[in-house]
Amino acid sequence: MHAGTSNKRFAWLECLLLVALATVLRCLFIGKTDLGSDEAFSLYMAQLSLPDIVKLLCQGDNPPLWELLLHGWIALFGITEVAIRTLSLLFNVLTVIPIYYLGERHLHRFAGIAAALCYCCSTFSIYMAHECRVYSLIGLMTACSVWLFVSIIKEPKPYKFILLTLANLMLMYGHYLSIWVIVMEFVIVLTFKSIRKQIWKHYLIHAAVLICLYIPMFPVLFTRFMASGLHGTWVEKATGASDLYDMFWRMCNVPLVTVSAILIGGAALVKWVIRIKETRLETTGILTLLWLVPLLVSFVLSFFTGFLLDRYFYFLFPVFYLALAGYCLSLFPKRTTGGLVLMAVFTLMMAVTCSPDSSTKRFSGWHFDVKPIVKQLVEAKEEHAYVVLPENFDKQFVYYLDEDHEAFRTHRTPVSYYAFQDYLHQAGYHYDYEYPEADLSGYSRVVFPFEDHSAEASILP
Repeated sequence: MHAGTSNKRFAWLECLLLVALATVLRCLFIGKTDLGSDEAFSLYMAQLSLPDIVKLLCQGDNPPLWELLLHGWIALFGITEVAIRTLSLLFNVLTVIPIYYLGERHLHRFAGIAAALCYCCSTFSIYMAHECRVYSLIGLMTACSVWLFVSIIKEPKPYKFILLTLANLMLMYGHYLSIWVIVMEFVIVLTFKSIRKQIWKHYLIHAAVLICLYIPMFPVLFTRFMASGLHGTWVEKATGASDLYDMFWRMCNVPLVTVSAILIGGAALVKWVIRIKETRLETTGILTLLWLVPLLVSFVLSFFTGFLLDRYFYFLFPVFYLALAGYCLSLFPKRTTGGLVLMAVFTLMMAVTCSPDSSTKRFSGWHFDVKPIVKQLVEAKEEHAYVVLPENFDKQFVYYLDEDHEAFRTHRTPVSYYAFQDYLHQAGYHYDYEYPEADLSGYSRVVFPFEDHSAEASILP
């Protein structure tokens, strides 16, 4: 089935063009939206000292890798919206490279092009490039890890194990859920004798090194998983199949493309099950295990504790596009042209439905227009109003209080998740948990920025 190009220079040119396309699509609207609350959180944390970053983030749900990298980035480029998002954009664009080469080398030359194009034209992937959070980095490291893992199975080389260790270590220190990738790679090696027999010695060394280097995070990982399992998270629990469908929708831009992907993938999996005794675990099977099992198991677990959130599972998107290209080919094993045509049609559908202006989509973490609201709230305070702010609004509000972001940059005490609450309280802005006990007699009106971030005023009697 595989028919990669024998001309490495030509492959390099194809990859370069795909990277250029991804860059253009992601640069178009990178500065359109205001900072989201999570972005402001990461930016604040990244401005702390390196020991404080590690100490504070290890108390919560965010491993410290992203903020440590962002700390160095903002020292070079500043803290404007475009400057800090460019780091996410860089990792997002670079993800095209492992997607292309994994497909081109281990599926089919045109599978690499199709999978990379689907990724380039994924509206949600573009949105992640505009989000100053860890998710683009985790997407890149997942694509690199899977590329290296498949390459090792095909042709074990010591340097590939070293690179795989580095990629997986960054996954472990980047986001807790991305550990799924490492777990599934281990399961594949453990389960399939042909793979285990070929690489088990080097892979055990790889696993041992990862465990040793992750020892400092084991207590944090255990604490966070126990807390989430026993007490739940802020994410709502799954309620039905629609939650899983919504995840596929994020991968496929619009419902029509989503249904098409489900039909293609379903048909390929049914065919694989029917012929399971005759089927070897080829690259498409490995890719399927790496993206489908984590998603399905997480979907089931999310009925007990909520965590099935689109951006949390963005790291599976690159693997999904590669697997889908493989499904198209596997449906036509003796007529490769049929698989390539199906692949081309699906890729065209992704391209046509792409929305580079991802601010029009209500993804989780959707960015609101904060600056106009801040302006209204400042004017309200000047009119002797009582301004009641949501608890998680403090960093966004302070960031936009002045054009130079000086207050956001310089205020450092207290060092906490809600670092600016005391600061803003002293300036006359109050928080919702204080509102019931507030003395409102001296104010002409009360202003609330609600969850939709529209400033509304209520006139006091």
